[in-house]
Amino acid sequence: MNILFISPNSPRESIGGIERYVINLIDYCKNQSQLKTTVILPTFNESYIEESGNVTIYFDKNIALLKNISGKEISEKAHIFSNAVENIIVKHKIEIICAENFHVGLPAAYSLLLNMVAGLHKIPLILRLHSFAVKDLQVELVNQLMWEKISCVSKSVTGDCFQKGADINLLSTDYLGVDTNEFNKNTKTGYQLRNNLNLLPENKIVLTATRIIHGRKSILQEKGLINLIQAFSKLSPRYPDLRLLIAVAKPPDNLKTEFDRVYEILLGYIRLHNIEAKTIVKMFKLNEMPEVYGGSDVFALPSENETFGQVFTEAMACGLPVIGTKVGGIPEIISDSYNGYLIPPNDSSILAQMIEKLMNDRSTRNRFIKAGIKTVEDKFTSEKQLFNFVKMLEETASGQV
Repeated sequence: MNILFISPNSPRESIGGIERYVINLIDYCKNQSQLKTTVILPTFNESYIEESGNVTIYFDKNIALLKNISGKEISEKAHIFSNAVENIIVKHKIEIICAENFHVGLPAAYSLLLNMVAGLHKIPLILRLHSFAVKDLQVELVNQLMWEKISCVSKSVTGDCFQKGADINLLSTDYLGVDTNEFNKNTKTGYQLRNNLNLLPENKIVLTATRIIHGRKSILQEKGLINLIQAFSKLSPRYPDLRLLIAVAKPPDNLKTEFDRVYEILLGYIRLHNIEAKTIVKMFKLNEMPEVYGGSDVFALPSENETFGQVFTEAMACGLPVIGTKVGGIPEIISDSYNGYLIPPNDSSILAQMIEKLMNDRSTRNRFIKAGIKTVEDKFTSEKQLFNFVKMLEETASGQV
């Protein structure tokens, strides 16, 4: 089967859950001899092409939108992009197209033109949702265009789409997965991480990992970082060796100004709560994250809203006990008191209590670690999830669903 994937998020431009998914997807497709895979990703440089076996990647500057771009420029770029897609369809004999997060990742013109091109060539078009449709236009793009299937990364996203009017017969839930060859309990190298961060062996690390902006908007509150800082400040006086590590995701270059502004706000909250000496805010490369998870002691991300929460599955795979909130797709990963703690959002006192318990209760800690690894192995490996996802694409392309 010849598949075309299009994503406005490239691991060469930024870091986050979608970017890690793109890496896993490309790696998986490279090992599937029956697939001929083409991928379109953004670049802020000149467009170029890379080929690796049965995978061809087009890095296209026309889906890497710069700030302050006019409506006319967007229209021009969208038309150039759609022409490029049409050429790729013909050249690579594409049988199905999967558009990743098009309802929020790109202006509406891209979805409209992509639907027109797919319809012209009679190719089924899949919309893959990594984010909730929040604005009215986003909901309309999901509900009104000619998607053959709408693939959602969690049941929470699927349910949200259904409640907002999507056809239940088009919806499917296809979880993201973790590459357990990279993220696993053998990456538990506490000494190496502490050495890289100039910490002592006795230091214990509470880790969180997240984006701090979504587009140009701050998501410090939405991701629970302010709540986590408040919780850590309650524990810090009683645990002098405790450290908070905030691993922030790298933004695309066109959002550096917005990122820097929110980064300074984050540092301001840390100073406000008098935990500067015990808090590390750092940007890591994607290939460094297994070491970061493996060298930490507790993972906590007390989000107010989360479509899935791939960081929880990555932390679990690396043998790290986790704390999440009862929102979005997180309860589909964490079963409270089985493989982690689920707490209400915006409650720093309960969050502090759960962090403290996992630091001190070795029995609970070990039980969560063991159950977390089993959860990932049973349900959330990229091998299993991508196998099922690609099978759904194959059945859709052949008209079986």
